[in-house]
Amino acid sequence: MNISISGFDNTLFIPSDGGIATLVICNDLFFRSVVEDILDTYTKKEGNNRTVIYDSNHDPLNFAKDILIVTDIYSYDLANRTITAVLYKNIQDNSDIDAVKLAQIETGILDILGAINTGFSQNLNYQTEISINDLLKMAHVGLEANTGNNYLDKLYGIIDSAQQLLSKRLVILINQRQLLSHSELQALLQYLENNHFSVLFIEKNCKDKLNEENILAIDDDLYDFSTNS
Repeated sequence: MNISISGFDNTLFIPSDGGIATLVICNDLFFRSVVEDILDTYTKKEGNNRTVIYDSNHDPLNFAKDILIVTDIYSYDLANRTITAVLYKNIQDNSDIDAVKLAQIETGILDILGAINTGFSQNLNYQTEISINDLLKMAHVGLEANTGNNYLDKLYGIIDSAQQLLSKRLVILINQRQLLSHSELQALLQYLENNHFSVLFIEKNCKDKLNEENILAIDDDLYDFSTNS
């Protein structure tokens, strides 16, 4: 994959088979403009996105379909509605559910509901068939959220959900790199290479480059230069 920004000659190579690339924009106003354009395109708002990411066939990626953008790792909810809906569908499509046990559960629930006495003159209304989806909702099934303060583990969870559940091709992290130490960056790179997935950092500065990493930097004077591994 390659990322290009309108008006600049250099492009940034993003390894499709797993790795890290970083776009550094030192100019505050231009950084804000690029990020706002990307987020507008990602949320399907009207806008003129000057940033384009191409795959190996030079076809542009669909930001809403192919990319997950995260601006705050700590507050990202792995149990959000989108992920949970895909998780439930995946469980229903791929799990071997014991029909006898499901019928027994259904009978037990309906017996409890049927025995409820509200004292109202009107009867209660409820569905008489219990599906596996109903059970998943009842048990609040969802991805296990990292409740600790481990940034890297939370990031692994986001990457796994993006790749395995949401079928994304790329995760973009905005202003998140400074929260990772050099050893954590190395661990992240190894994890991405092992799982054949890629992350693009978009940052205002980058003081800790990995040897295996590609960087495209745009300085305060809007001069661009690339550093490829």
